[in-house]
Amino acid sequence: MTAGGRHAVQFYSASETVDDAGSETVAYTLQFTAMVDFRVERVKKTDEGEIRPSGQLTALIRMPFTESIGFDWRVQYQGVYYDVEQIRDPNGLRRDLEVTVVAVER
Repeated sequence: MTAGGRHAVQFYSASETVDDAGSETVAYTLQFTAMVDFRVERVKKTDEGEIRPSGQLTALIRMPFTESIGFDWRVQYQGVYYDVEQIRDPNGLRRDLEVTVVAVER
């Protein structure tokens, strides 16, 4: 995990499909990859001094403003998928975007 810095993160949009039996399936489609500031928010230190995720793995993404990301989107960073939990424009100027994401349990 990273303590911060600019990293390549993939952003996926969600789409629902219904099969012949009427079952809904959500599929994710890669929309873009962006260099963003990715910072893990909740970690703990083990007795050996190693830093490990604690409970839900949550991260904060800071990036240039965009209106394309939705709450049904998913991001991927270092092989881990995260669901979008919160999207906010921190200064209200439509220049920056903060996206809080939570790791998907598999």
